Amino acid sequence: MSLTGALQASTSGLRTAQMQSEATSRNIANASTEGYVRKELPQVTTAGGLVQTGEARREVDASLNRMYRQHSSAMAREQAIYEAVGEYTATLGQPGDGLSPADRLTDLRSSMIALVNNPGSNAAQNGVASSAQEMVTSLNQSSDMLARVGGEVDMEIKYDVSDFNETLHKITSLNKQISDAPPGSLGAADLGDQMDVLVENASKLIDMQVRRSTDGRATLYTAGGTPLVDGDQASYITYDQVAGKLFAGKTEITPDSTDARGFQNGSLAGLFAVKKDVLPRFQLQLDEMARGLVQGFEGADASLAPGQAGLFTDAGAAFDPAKLEGLAGRISVNAAVDPAQGGQLSRLRDGIGATTPGAAGDSTQIEAFVSMFDDPLSADPGTGLETSLSLRDYGSNMISAQEFEGTRAQERFAAARTAAETVNGTRQGIQGVNIDDEMQKLITIQQSYAANSKMMTAVMKMMDTLLEAV
Repeated sequence: MSLTGALQASTSGLRTAQMQSEATSRNIANASTEGYVRKELPQVTTAGGLVQTGEARREVDASLNRMYRQHSSAMAREQAIYEAVGEYTATLGQPGDGLSPADRLTDLRSSMIALVNNPGSNAAQNGVASSAQEMVTSLNQSSDMLARVGGEVDMEIKYDVSDFNETLHKITSLNKQISDAPPGSLGAADLGDQMDVLVENASKLIDMQVRRSTDGRATLYTAGGTPLVDGDQASYITYDQVAGKLFAGKTEITPDSTDARGFQNGSLAGLFAVKKDVLPRFQLQLDEMARGLVQGFEGADASLAPGQAGLFTDAGAAFDPAKLEGLAGRISVNAAVDPAQGGQLSRLRDGIGATTPGAAGDSTQIEAFVSMFDDPLSADPGTGLETSLSLRDYGSNMISAQEFEGTRAQERFAAARTAAETVNGTRQGIQGVNIDDEMQKLITIQQSYAANSKMMTAVMKMMDTLLEAV
């Protein structure tokens, strides 16, 4: 090899070692940076015998990335359901705690039985009136909490839609940057890292299909196939709160809609599941319990005229089958038994429609009220509860079912989180930075740099010697 050739070879070796050192140093510096993928600059030999670095290579496992997106999307769905249901059930109470609607129902029945044994007692009558009011308050508060959670869910949907659209915008901008970046450069590889982070963030909101071009640009679709991003163009999503629908551009993508090319996972899917399934079912369960009280006491009260409200009312009126929705939030105790509103406690013994007090020892009407608790409620099948339950059993079954919903949501979230963390751990072992490995690599690069430097020094000395000899 000529001196010139040797000089060129050592110079190319120095340049290559310098660039590899830069890549390795970047790996070490970003070892704890979220979303950073280890970079490699392979050394290649040219036809002229020189060395240079090849295209920057990201150590990416596309299959693991896809699995992680799927699991994190499922985790986000279950987390959204768990948090919403948990907020409601935390205030609902549990059977036996004395606070839940089921326990208030038990207290009401017990106070009625006490009144049977002493129908003329003013204290026993007051006990029934207080239990009835506590029953009403419990149902009202539970219904109000459902409405509050529903409002928060709607707000979270709006926030997620805004966050998703902002992420889509960033992805389209990044697609443009990737197109303009020098192919194979470390800068282009870093843009690939940024794209992975954005795509993963978007997947936590909406379950997506992802297509990556050879240069790293991303094309996104919903899991159902609706286009979201193509190059620098995005189909931003909108939320129609009144209709309860989600759109990408003009295409409906509402989760679980049979006619929509939407998605099943992601936090937005979880929020829609709460909005369209869980909360309406819980509300129906409460409303059916309220109906059992309003309608049951009307049917058991022999003193009532047609259309007259019984002990429990729908905001002061008799039960109207066409107005079942929201009844738990409107149910109230009839003012006819409240002395503070001109009513008489004796009507708890004689019947709400009684115009004059009856015999102090007559418990006939009270016994009819007590028997009503064991009559079949015939609840709407949409409650998910047994339709043949009595009012007495319905309350405890409703509370147990709603508490179980919260427990099941927690278990599903924990399982989904474990799956996502397991896949991510495996992924990080392949794609992440091992400091020890990188330090060893850096030592090798430094040795290569030193060897090439010595070669260059030797060549320069030879050339100096030859020049002096001329």
